[in-house]
Amino acid sequence: MPCDVSPAAQTVELPKGWTLALTPTLNVTSLTLRDADECPREHGFHPGPLPSALADRQHVRRLTDIGDRELRASAEQLVIRHLERVATAQANADAFGAQFPDLVPLLAGLACEVPGCQDRMDIDPDQLTVRLSLATDAAGSGALLELVNFWLGPQGLKNTTDGLSMEFDGPSRGLAVTLDQVHAAGFLSWLRERGA
Repeated sequence: MPCDVSPAAQTVELPKGWTLALTPTLNVTSLTLRDADECPREHGFHPGPLPSALADRQHVRRLTDIGDRELRASAEQLVIRHLERVATAQANADAFGAQFPDLVPLLAGLACEVPGCQDRMDIDPDQLTVRLSLATDAAGSGALLELVNFWLGPQGLKNTTDGLSMEFDGPSRGLAVTLDQVHAAGFLSWLRERGA
C-alpha cells in the first residue's frame, strides 16, 4: 500500500529558521508565516482573539508552543497550505524544465534574432505556474512583435487570449510580452521547430 507523502500527512512543523507571527486584529487573529529573513511568505486568519495566555503579539518558532488547540490547527493549516503551494510551483517548474532542456539555447537564439531582447522567468504567484517575460527596447520591438504575431497564426494578434499580455511603452517604444506557462511552452516549441 503506497504511503501518503503529501505535506498534510506529515507532522506539521515550521521550516527551519521560520517563525509564525500571531497578531490580534479586531476579533480575529492574523497569522503570518515568515521566512528566516523575516519576510512574510503566507498569511491567514483565525476566528477569535489571541488567547489570554499569549502576549498582544506573539512570534512562535514551534507550532507545539501554541497551547490553544484550535489556534494551533489554524497555524498548521497555514503551513500546510504554504508547503502545498511550494510543491505545486516546483512541480510546474520541473515539468517546464523537462519539456525544455534546451531552454538556454532557445532564448539565446531569440536574443540574437531580436536586438536587445531580455528574458525573465518566474512563477506566477496566483497560478503557481511558470511565467516567461520578454522585453526589448525600440531597436527590437518591431522584431519581437513580428515574431509573436507570426507565432499566433493567421489571425495574428487578433488571437490574443488570457495568458498572453503585451505592453508597448510609447515614449521609449519598448515592448514587453508576458506569457503564462501554456503560452510560453507554445511559443518556445514554435521557436524550436522553426529553428530546426
